[in-house]
Amino acid sequence: MKIMKGAFAVFFGSMLLVGATGCGKSKALLAAEEYQKETCACKDAACVASASQKFATHSGEMATARSSEAEAITNATSAAAQCATKVTMASVPAMPGMPGK
Repeated sequence: MKIMKGAFAVFFGSMLLVGATGCGKSKALLAAEEYQKETCACKDAACVASASQKFATHSGEMATARSSEAEAITNATSAAAQCATKVTMASVPAMPGMPGK
């Protein structure tokens, strides 16, 4: 959970910054898309943690985010969070007396 909070803090903090203009995708969008790709390929919590830590190292690149890319970055990081939640919840044992997974 701390990993997801950290990734979201990096992402939402970047949305406050005004990005540069130019052609192609910004480093921020590329980092968000890579984070989504890596996280959604994960099969265990250690992999999710590694992908989140790698994404957090790109916090400086979030300053390159363009306002026109905000929706795409939001979509990529939201999808990554959903994948991370699925992997994390799959490792939580079922409570006794509750229907199984």
